[in-house]
Amino acid sequence: MNEYSKYLILKSSIENLFGSDAWYALKESNHLKTWRKYAEKTLKAIELSIKDTVEIYDEEWMQEIEKNIQRGIEGIKLRKSIDEIIAVLCGTLINISFLQIGQIPGKKGSSHKYPLKKGKWRLNSYRQVIYLQTKAQKEDLFMDNQRSEIGSERQMQLLNEYYLSKSKLKYSEWCNENGKV
Repeated sequence: MNEYSKYLILKSSIENLFGSDAWYALKESNHLKTWRKYAEKTLKAIELSIKDTVEIYDEEWMQEIEKNIQRGIEGIKLRKSIDEIIAVLCGTLINISFLQIGQIPGKKGSSHKYPLKKGKWRLNSYRQVIYLQTKAQKEDLFMDNQRSEIGSERQMQLLNEYYLSKSKLKYSEWCNENGKV
């Protein structure tokens, strides 16, 4: 075990993005090049995901996302230690998270205290976020959650039962109505 074993949560998150090869590459790695590669790759994946997923946005917002990601990638390239690379990655992700909410708070340089109270952190001065879910997405989410809860084999049994019933209901509605959730 080395000093970089402390980053298990980060390594696990990167594995969720890029698979087990990423996990094994970072597992006990103290190689700057490996950490730099996966930190940059993470930011690039986030940028692609935003561009592929967010369908309605204003150009200024997308430019802010791109600018923050590019600044993060440039910062990662300049860092001389793994801890510094991780710090740049974390800072960039915090900025992206707030941009996803609406805007970066912009309290840098202020000596005022900012209490963590509801109503004090409204960040919709420039834009607001609306999350929508289509019926198909809702059904997909139900299927994924059910599979996680009862397993693939049991879900296949229920799907077979559902198809044989020739119900006009959606699968999720049929499960709820028949107590099969």
